[in-house]
Amino acid sequence: MKFASTGLPVASPPTRSTKRPVCGDSRSGFTLFETLIAMLVLSIGLVSLFEAHSRALKTAGTAANYARARILAQGLLADAVSGWSGKPVAKNGEDNGLKWSVDVRPETAPWAKIHARDDWKLQRVRVTVSWSGGRQLELDSLKLGRNNG
Repeated sequence: MKFASTGLPVASPPTRSTKRPVCGDSRSGFTLFETLIAMLVLSIGLVSLFEAHSRALKTAGTAANYARARILAQGLLADAVSGWSGKPVAKNGEDNGLKWSVDVRPETAPWAKIHARDDWKLQRVRVTVSWSGGRQLELDSLKLGRNNG
């Protein structure tokens, strides 16, 4: 077909090929090497993700143990220093895998020397809570108490 005015052939779109790509053609898909590289990159990413998850679980467990130890130590310290009925007593024990001790000793610092009747002295109360992994928490306080009970 020709244009009537110019005599040039009609511009037509190129014909599409009806041939399918051959399987051996390098343009037909992924090679085995490309697939292996993709699997390698994916596995490195998954290992990193699992390691981060493992560390997060370990850190959360440590934080939970620390919080339990802190609550126990604060309760023991409050029990040891509450009231004004005399000398606090030393004791120790275990609670759900947490080992604890309450230590009471006279404060020996020069600023702690007070002159009072009936042998009242400043006592240092130290609560120690320890748990697995060699972790330990200590809280200190002072209490006015009698040396002779």
